[in-house]
Amino acid sequence: MSTLNIGISGLNAASSELNVISNNIANSSTTGYKAKGVQFADVYSATGQGGGVYVSAVSADYAQGAIEYTTSGLDLAISGGGFFMTEDANGNALYTRAGNFKVDKDGMIVNASGQKLQGYPVDGNNNIVNGTLTDLKIDKSDQPAKATANATLSANLDSRSKKPNVSTFDHKDPDSYNFTTSTVVYDQQGTPKTVSAYYVKTENNKWDVHYLEDTQPTPTAVAANPVKIEFDESGKLIGDGKVTLSVSGSTLDKISISMDISKLSQFGTDSSVSASTQDGNMPGSFTGLQVADDGSIFATYTNGDTRLQGMVALATFPNNNGLVDAGNTSWRATSESGAPIVGEPGSGANGTLQSGALELSNVNLTSELVSMVVAQSNYQANAKTISASNEMTQVLLNTI
Repeated sequence: MSTLNIGISGLNAASSELNVISNNIANSSTTGYKAKGVQFADVYSATGQGGGVYVSAVSADYAQGAIEYTTSGLDLAISGGGFFMTEDANGNALYTRAGNFKVDKDGMIVNASGQKLQGYPVDGNNNIVNGTLTDLKIDKSDQPAKATANATLSANLDSRSKKPNVSTFDHKDPDSYNFTTSTVVYDQQGTPKTVSAYYVKTENNKWDVHYLEDTQPTPTAVAANPVKIEFDESGKLIGDGKVTLSVSGSTLDKISISMDISKLSQFGTDSSVSASTQDGNMPGSFTGLQVADDGSIFATYTNGDTRLQGMVALATFPNNNGLVDAGNTSWRATSESGAPIVGEPGSGANGTLQSGALELSNVNLTSELVSMVVAQSNYQANAKTISASNEMTQVLLNTI
C-alpha cells in the first residue's frame, strides 16, 4: 500500500502545482499580481525508501512587473520596492502593488474594492505631516480669490551698467533706466495687476528703483519712489531688502504687499530674473490631480495653480514571503513578514511613484506553459505508479 500512497501524494502535489499555474495564467493580465510558485518536500520514511511528496510552500515572486502608461493621474505604479497601504471597511490594514485608484463620492482615494489609500495629510499651513497616517482625502472645492500679500524677486543687476544719459526717469523712455522687471499680483477679487520695477543706476553700487502699477492711461507709483538700494563690493545687497507696495484693489481699500528683494545681486553678468513668486491667485475650479514621484498629491485648478493635498505612503517588510493573500491583489502582514516599515516614496527601500501608470502582472506566460507541461507529465507519471500498484495488488489477490 505504500506505493499506492506515494503515488497519491504525487498526484496531489502535481494537482496543486497545476492549480497554482492555472491561477497564474488566469491572472496574467491582473494589475499588480505577483506570480506564485510551488515548493515541494519529500515525506520522511523510516525505511529509507521514501514516503512520497507534499507541498511545503506556495510563495509569491515579488519581482517588478512591467509598467503600462495610462491617462489617469491616480493610476500609480511603484518603481522599486514597497507596497501601497490601504484600509478596508473593517479597519484592517492591507498592502498591494495594484495602483488603480480613484476618488469616491466622499472625496476619499480608493481602489476598485473600496479600500482607502493611506498616506500623510497636510496641516493648516499646507505642509505634509510626516509620521501621521490617515485616509487620503481630496478637497475638490473651488479655489477662492486671494489677494497678494507677499512677493519675492531674485534677480541680478549688471555691475557693468553705466548711469543712464537721461537724467530724469520716464517709464516710457528706455534710455532713462537700465533694467526692468514685472510681477503679476492679484487684488481681493483675484483681478491680476502688473507691477513693474525700473532700475536706474545712479553711481557705483547704487541704484534707484521705481515701482509702478501698470494702470491706464498713466501708471501709478506704488512705493515711496524711488526706492534706493545699495550693494557691497561683493555684489550682495545691503539691508533687509523689504519694500512695501500699495496696489489698487477691487474695493476702495488698497492692497499692501510685502516685496522681498533680498535675493537681488550685482555681478558682472547680464541683468536677468532668476525667480519671482507671489502668494495671491484668481478664482479657480478643480480640474484634476497630479502625483509626483515622491508621492505628493496636488490638486490642479483652472487658474493654473496647484494645491498640496497629501502624500502617498509606502510600506516595506523584512520578509515579503511572510505576507498572506487577502484577495483583490492584496496581502496582510503576519508575524512571519514582520511589521511594516512605513515611509514616503523614494526613502529607504521604497521605490518611487509613476503617475498615469500601472504595474502589470509579472506572470511569464511562456514559463507558465512550460511548467504546465511538466506538471501534467508528473501527474500522468504518478497515475501510472498508482495503476502499477493496483495491478500488483490484483496479482497478489489472485494468487490467494
